[in-house]
Amino acid sequence: ADSFSDNSSRHTQLAATEVLDLFFELFQLSSCVDSRDGTKSNTDTTSSGGEIIFENLLSVFCEFCFSKAWNFKSGIMSAVLNLMNRMGLRWCKQYEVEVLHTALFLVKNAPNDMSLAGKESLKFFTQICWFFFEGPTSWKDSKTLIHDVLCPTRVHIRSESGENDHAIISEASLTLLLSELSSTSHLVRFAIRHALRLITRDTTTSLQTLLSKHTSSLKRLLFPRLLRTLPLPDQVAVIDALAYIVDRAPGLLP
Repeated sequence: ADSFSDNSSRHTQLAATEVLDLFFELFQLSSCVDSRDGTKSNTDTTSSGGEIIFENLLSVFCEFCFSKAWNFKSGIMSAVLNLMNRMGLRWCKQYEVEVLHTALFLVKNAPNDMSLAGKESLKFFTQICWFFFEGPTSWKDSKTLIHDVLCPTRVHIRSESGENDHAIISEASLTLLLSELSSTSHLVRFAIRHALRLITRDTTTSLQTLLSKHTSSLKRLLFPRLLRTLPLPDQVAVIDALAYIVDRAPGLLP
């Protein structure tokens, strides 16, 4: 993990990537050997030593996203995406809340005087959302000349037969996103709306249906006290969030 955060030498990060690739190949090889020997089934891999290593590695990567200075976080973000793409969606789903929390923190923590930090953190958050929830089918394999900058290029996600967990968000993850819907940071508000767009677009679930169970919490979030008593940035954030909900889910807040 320290090697991924080392921005003084590109060769150090490349070496760390090679080591990660080697660990993954050994993990795959040991899983194949165990299944041939009959000591472990193909699906019963949650307690394997290899997965424990990758779980701890993901935990350390996320911890570094919180603790490291901004000039070290770019390599860590790349390492998180590399690990997730290699382990696959089904394995990563069990850590969805933790990874989303990390990505959202990076957007919130991006310094205003570092434009690159805001760009990198928003790109990372968007890539994480695309990994878990995928994009609308109309955006896939598009041959148009106009390219959506929020449609990030992703490597192929390792999948298993019958795996179809895209666009299914847990209640904990949804609660996490909604808690920042009225953030005073315009970048955070934009990131939350984009995530909600990915979750609800091209599905039978509208935003109003998705948020129907969270009406009470949204009211507490948007109307903690009289609007005129709030500081100006909070007033702007609340009005902006309320306008978004009224536009996308008109009947949600009577």
